[in-house]
Amino acid sequence: MSDYYPRSARYAETDVGLRNFMVGTYRYMAMAMAVSGAVAYFFAQYLAANPGLIQALFGNWIVPVLLFVGVIVAFNVIGGKIQSMSRGAMLTFLFCMAAVLGLFSAPVAIFYDPVMVAKIFFMTTALFASLSLFGYTTRHNLWAYAKYAIPVFLGLIVLMFLGAIFPAFAMGGIFEIVVLVVMLIALSVIIAFQTQTLKDTYYSTAGDAALQENVSIFGATSLLLSFYNMFQILLSLFGSSE
Repeated sequence: MSDYYPRSARYAETDVGLRNFMVGTYRYMAMAMAVSGAVAYFFAQYLAANPGLIQALFGNWIVPVLLFVGVIVAFNVIGGKIQSMSRGAMLTFLFCMAAVLGLFSAPVAIFYDPVMVAKIFFMTTALFASLSLFGYTTRHNLWAYAKYAIPVFLGLIVLMFLGAIFPAFAMGGIFEIVVLVVMLIALSVIIAFQTQTLKDTYYSTAGDAALQENVSIFGATSLLLSFYNMFQILLSLFGSSE
């Protein structure tokens, strides 16, 4: 791949179509975040009234592993059909993913101080916005870094699952902090790369409004997942449960 994006860089600040495309993507992402927040809030109320479900759903490794595998499969399946799917089907994918992430965010509302959660949410938002802006404006091909960051990030998630299943792989102390920091760095590269890819895809799909809309929704779903992961990492690093 080329080390530069001359066309994208030349028109990034002036192309109204690109700006509308990106704004639309973040609008979809914001709508999905609202759905996640609402689902997390109401499911947290339900869990608080039924504490036995907390241990059943979140007290073992099976449920998060199923989520991890399910997300990878869903993105691969939808990504392979993005050209033929309708806008309605893509929106269903987006909001279903948002609802699922909301369900898995519910324990945060129960076990963490709301003020601290709000601070970490705004910290995540600021960092995410900065990385997206960098991905949008840089001329360098971020795939050169993302091709390493993606397997590192996924590999460390698998390592954390192994730690939850097998005591020999259990993490704690400084080692866990190092793993979380490396995950955060890798995810930061991925977020910037996702934004750059969206920008470049806009130009490669020029003239196909329906496909661009699907790409925008798919990109919003991918960015939403990255935001969720970043929030969870920062929560693990700087949050403390009640």
